Amino acid sequence: MIKPLSEHPDHIQYLCSLLDIGTQSRQLSRVYGGFHHKMWRLDTDRSTYAIKQLSEDTDLSNSDIISHYNVTEAIAETFVSHGISAIFALKRNTNYLQIIENTGYLVYPWSNAVALDENRISKKHALKIASVLAMMHQANIVVPGLKESQLDIHPEEKIIALVQRASECNARSAKALYEELQSFLSIADSYKAAVKILEKHVLISHGDLDQKNVLWDATDNPILIDWESARKLNPTYEIVLEATDWSGITSKFDHSLYEKIISAYKQAGGVIESDFLHASFDCILGDWLYWLMYNIARSVDLEDAEQRSIGTKQVDLVLSTILRLKHLLPKLASGSTSVC
Repeated sequence: MIKPLSEHPDHIQYLCSLLDIGTQSRQLSRVYGGFHHKMWRLDTDRSTYAIKQLSEDTDLSNSDIISHYNVTEAIAETFVSHGISAIFALKRNTNYLQIIENTGYLVYPWSNAVALDENRISKKHALKIASVLAMMHQANIVVPGLKESQLDIHPEEKIIALVQRASECNARSAKALYEELQSFLSIADSYKAAVKILEKHVLISHGDLDQKNVLWDATDNPILIDWESARKLNPTYEIVLEATDWSGITSKFDHSLYEKIISAYKQAGGVIESDFLHASFDCILGDWLYWLMYNIARSVDLEDAEQRSIGTKQVDLVLSTILRLKHLLPKLASGSTSVC
């Protein structure tokens, strides 16, 4: 198991030297809130930085994975040059990702802007995100080295195996998961077909612009973070994905807010392409299914108690989200084409 950065003073010293950010001035502290990687606050005699320590399941022997982290940070930097407020990692030469003894690190300038929890997210915040997405889609940036995205879906046999594994381990949601198994398999099939349709029109964007990946500054303006999912994607799919998310699809869905987000996106110059709507919703369900399967695997992890706890909570949340989205889908799909 990879040691936390707090137990690697030599790594901290090396990062400080490599990136020329000064000398550590106080004890490293953990920053909580992420679902996968570990985040740390580093204070030096020059400034303050946030360090993302990549999860130990990140295969840093794979050159494609290393390239992906470097390219997605370059995407963030490119969007900043187009007027989008975002945070991207410091780089050494052309490398944003720093690898020390098979552990990956991304070092960012510290921001005093804060992420807001669900209870503090308002209509005003959601509409600002819609406008930002419209700006990003109209920018239609080009970033060299970005490869085509791979399907983030499990094959049928893996879905079945994970649901069975949850049952064998007496996981809390095992019964509900088994009851929905055929639905999961249907979602997976529809997702594969939807991706082929959406590939007909793609551009580079953030890919995961939910609440946890947006900081808000003192003037209540958004700063986009965590660009790991940045890729080429269909713009109609992305705005529909974020409209459902910012309207509360994981808890109490606000259909009126969903319509206002779609409207704000259009008013800011974004275009909803009706030919891609049905496929967009099929793809969104597939995304949630992928996240569900990932968290089922985490929830039965016998070695890492922290990951097991996070996975168990996420399984409950994601399963209810999939059921809610399936119920709302007909109304959402028809409404998205009519909002002015």
